[in-house]
Amino acid sequence: MDARGHKAAPFLLGWRAHGDGFDTALVANRLSARGVAVRRLASDSGGGETGDYIVELETAAQTALGRLGVRLAPWDAPIPADAPALTAPATLLFAGTASKFPYYAYYSLTLLRLGIPYLPVDGKALAGDALDSANLVILPGGFSTWGIDKAEDAPGADRRMRDFLAEGGTAIGSCGGAFYLSAGRPDWTGTARAKPLYTHEYLQSGVGVVAVDLPPGPLAAGCPPTMEIPYYHGPVYDRIDEGLVVAGRFHALTLPGGLAIDNPLTHEKFQRDMAGQPAILLAAGNRGRAVLFSPHPEMGDLIRKYIALDGYVRHYLPIRGYGTMRDTLRFYRTSDAPSFRLVQNAVDHLMATARPARLADAAAGRSDNATMLKKACRAELAALPAFGADDEGRLLRSLVDDIAARIAPAAARVAAAEASPLGGAMRASLDHIALTAPAHWREATGRSVSQRLMELELVVALMECWARIVEVDEVLAQAPVQAVA
Repeated sequence: MDARGHKAAPFLLGWRAHGDGFDTALVANRLSARGVAVRRLASDSGGGETGDYIVELETAAQTALGRLGVRLAPWDAPIPADAPALTAPATLLFAGTASKFPYYAYYSLTLLRLGIPYLPVDGKALAGDALDSANLVILPGGFSTWGIDKAEDAPGADRRMRDFLAEGGTAIGSCGGAFYLSAGRPDWTGTARAKPLYTHEYLQSGVGVVAVDLPPGPLAAGCPPTMEIPYYHGPVYDRIDEGLVVAGRFHALTLPGGLAIDNPLTHEKFQRDMAGQPAILLAAGNRGRAVLFSPHPEMGDLIRKYIALDGYVRHYLPIRGYGTMRDTLRFYRTSDAPSFRLVQNAVDHLMATARPARLADAAAGRSDNATMLKKACRAELAALPAFGADDEGRLLRSLVDDIAARIAPAAARVAAAEASPLGGAMRASLDHIALTAPAHWREATGRSVSQRLMELELVVALMECWARIVEVDEVLAQAPVQAVA
């Protein structure tokens, strides 16, 4: 029972009941943030599957979640001993000059879709006291490869990161972030005792979409045996320490790519340097606990879609025609990418034994982010070049029309969510997006049409996912979902 005498009972919050969609993770993370006991099944048990959640709720809370389309089943079996309550993540997202928009924003999209608020921080914040109230740091792609002290002129940030990890903090790094968590350069944390094949001259690999083989383990829960993930010059490990767990290996090159960085990964390079080599590492030791992704699960279907536009779609457009290629682009799941499950599994894996922490709610910030973002998106649309009258032009116009139709509804939802008292720690992330995305668009030059469309869709999806968290919190606030014993 909770403090008021209401009786809580365990319910199964399963992925299959929700079509393996990410509202499962969203609800689990929002309940955990409210102090509800959320447990993750480590194996198939009691009618649940590995990776499903057991949540302890009152009946009224179950009813409230039903209004969101959440299906909960009573859990009648004993709670497994290997399913302790997860610690709620208190998350910092590295988003300084070494990981500017759009580098950090792919993780923004993933975290917001999963229902995990975050505080954006730069190197100076990491060198200060920001880490004191966190238990998870997300290190996106970008230039932390050089070390945060040097990349951001922030003396002390690397030492503070090493101390944070050694004292019970955790980290997830993709690409540049995975380099930073590896061994082999003086400014890296050495959390994973593995030296990349290319430690400094990393552009010798390339860009594309790769298939990663996922052996059974904590990160493979709910995933198929292989998964396609965007790749941008991430670390290639040819030798690793025996203490590391390989949670994924490079299996095949699905699509060479040149989006944003025109350096396609070739089949020859992939077979020579990467095939069969570790792509995902789990590290745990006296230098901390971390998950290292060489590819970018956070880029997901968004980047895959626009890599495909530049290559696969343009190639097959004259072969299969406008309709088939239009549907190919329509049905990428940019806010529900399968690879987001790897990030959620990584968070769950780390939070199973993480130290409790809580970020302070952000101080009141701007209240006109919705207006700013809507205006910036429309200005970007207006600045796009004219497209031809051929099938490729029709295809590009259909993408523009789809994005344009989402801007006003997304902005309206953000405006309503900004007015809610439940924004709390959410506000800092929206303020940061509204500041950095338009600034990038004003300053960036030489971007291809595909890159510009990708960044536009990214911002619209960020608005939608940010508002969704507040909308879910408002429903939960109407029901007694207090912490239980």
